[in-house]
Amino acid sequence: MGFGRRASVKRMLITGISGMLGSNIACIFRDRYEVLGLYCSHPVSIEGVRTGPVDLLDPASARRVIREFAPDVVIHCASLTDVDFCQNHPEPTRRVNVQGTAAVAEALSGTGAMLIYVSSDSVYDGVKGNFSETDPVAPRNYYGQSKLEGETQALTHPNTLVLRTNIFGWNIQPKNSIGEWVLASLKAGKSINGFKDAIFSSIYTLHLAGVMAAAIEKGLTGVYNCGSGEGMSKYEFAVRLARRAGHDPSVIKPISLGEAGLLAPRGQNLSLDVSKLCAALGQPLPTLDQCIDEFCRDRDRGLPASLKRRSHGDQPLIPYGRQLIDEDDIQAVVDVLRSEWITQGPGIEDFEAALCAATGAKYAVSVSSGTAALHVACLAAGLKSGDEAIVTPMTFAASANCVLYCGAKPIFADVQSDTGNLDPALAAQAVTPRTRAIIPVHFAGHPCDMDEITALARKHNLIVIEDAAHALGATYRQTRIGPCPQSHMAILSFHPVKHITTGEGGAVVTNDPELYEKLQMYRNHGITKDHRRHSRAGEPWYYEMQELGFNYRLTNIQAALGVSQLKKLDRFLARRRQIVGIYNEAFAPLGQIQIPTQRSYVQNAWHLYVIRLRGEGDQSQRRRTLYDRLRERQIGVQVHYVPTHTHPLYRRTLGTDWGQCPIAEDYYHRCLSLPIYPAMTDSDVQRVIAQVKDVLAAL
Repeated sequence: MGFGRRASVKRMLITGISGMLGSNIACIFRDRYEVLGLYCSHPVSIEGVRTGPVDLLDPASARRVIREFAPDVVIHCASLTDVDFCQNHPEPTRRVNVQGTAAVAEALSGTGAMLIYVSSDSVYDGVKGNFSETDPVAPRNYYGQSKLEGETQALTHPNTLVLRTNIFGWNIQPKNSIGEWVLASLKAGKSINGFKDAIFSSIYTLHLAGVMAAAIEKGLTGVYNCGSGEGMSKYEFAVRLARRAGHDPSVIKPISLGEAGLLAPRGQNLSLDVSKLCAALGQPLPTLDQCIDEFCRDRDRGLPASLKRRSHGDQPLIPYGRQLIDEDDIQAVVDVLRSEWITQGPGIEDFEAALCAATGAKYAVSVSSGTAALHVACLAAGLKSGDEAIVTPMTFAASANCVLYCGAKPIFADVQSDTGNLDPALAAQAVTPRTRAIIPVHFAGHPCDMDEITALARKHNLIVIEDAAHALGATYRQTRIGPCPQSHMAILSFHPVKHITTGEGGAVVTNDPELYEKLQMYRNHGITKDHRRHSRAGEPWYYEMQELGFNYRLTNIQAALGVSQLKKLDRFLARRRQIVGIYNEAFAPLGQIQIPTQRSYVQNAWHLYVIRLRGEGDQSQRRRTLYDRLRERQIGVQVHYVPTHTHPLYRRTLGTDWGQCPIAEDYYHRCLSLPIYPAMTDSDVQRVIAQVKDVLAAL
């Protein structure tokens, strides 16, 4: 970063600029200071504020930026604040909250800059309430302990102001403070719970910015409590916010902290005595009602949308794919965490039944990943050493690796030039007396020509395993992709970039009861308790390992998320298809690129939206330029895929090489996947279109 200084303008550096507090106070101070905001892993852009990355855990990096920028004031907001996460992950919490603060204080050593360290009311034990600065500090959880240790590090710099506080405000990122959560829930018509025995003195972030401004003017140093001028339960806070925003407060139910099943212990009364700060500033602090009122007024003025609005040049990355998790999904997982069943449980069967309903299959076997699904499908198909299976090069490596896992040999057949799918005619040429299976991949969500593949399989008595990792919800000749009448099994993936997610996870669906039993065994160490398979029916504890299987089981937690996600599948598919329509309208007239094909007899599930550069010869260099320039503009394009037969492992062990599948290789040299996922906003889609057109115009 280069820092040319504007004459007579003081400089302020804000760490944690991508967080709620950092972004909020930047909007207040940008008219008074030349502001530099630092982030770690979440780039943001705020009008009138320079932002940039820095790793505060690298003292040399922090020192370099601070010394080069030479701030007059540093407001240190960067922190891990999720209390339960901090409790469960003390080491990363300590690195960020303690060591990161030490790095900032050390970088300011020898300077006259003022440091404002944002601490927490959690440094107190939460027993008596109305805590003053002279009361003993005794944190109840590791978050509070880390903030207290951070205070010690911050105070090694002589010109430091520590503010012990609790805040709510408007987020620049897609997450919610307590105020945002209350309003969003009530707007959605949901009933919510509020803690009747959790008392705090929370202050609105923009009021806190005003306190900071006054403290800077007076040159305050030392430790001060900073909150609203009263204590209030979180239940009462939610009720008052509901009334101020025009919602029905009767849907808010009072509960106790003990009923919530929280991981980290909490203090019940963390109200703050702010008289010391009021006296030092010569003015009262706002009441919580005043904070609520200003919070709602800023909503009415459009502040939340303004915070989330970013410039073209410095916006967060739009990835090529991403999950969409809502409160229903979170609640489904929380319900399981509070139940007796965490690993295996009734939710597994519920999820598998939902998968059968979604695909039309008779049976579903959930597993730990899409790769595991491929593996157990190949095992159930009986693939072994000396066998061959026909696979496509246009796929992720797992689609061929699963054959190797069984000791068999993958044989690559080239693809169709328009869809990127396995070409049935070329697959037919790859059949040998050792061929036992064929694994077509529905590339990008476009179903393969299953009639032709099935005819080939029947002719040679082959097992057909559909790799439908991209194609949940797609249809082929009015039949849902799953175990079509043309296949024996189909595998699904629930990775976060896929149509639904379980975090990681996968499944095999089939209509064959014998394959179903084998799949169940192979995912569970090859073990069965089925008395039909052994003679010990009178011993209920007895089990036998019939085959060498694997621990590929899905957890009850993941299954609960999967059930919740499947309820939204139609909505997710509709949004993907809507985005495709917008993309097609924008890109079809462009002569430089070819938009994706959709054949008339299929309905694509649009896992990927792949454009290809037109032109004679190898387009890999132009594609690289397009990739680099879009990435520079935070458009998270990706390349799908490096042809599997060209990977060194396959070249070394099977003798495959470039030139073996020329259609797939040409596709690879031209292709680029654009972002497409249900959580994309219309403005995200338009931003992608604008940047693609702009970069193409310069190619």
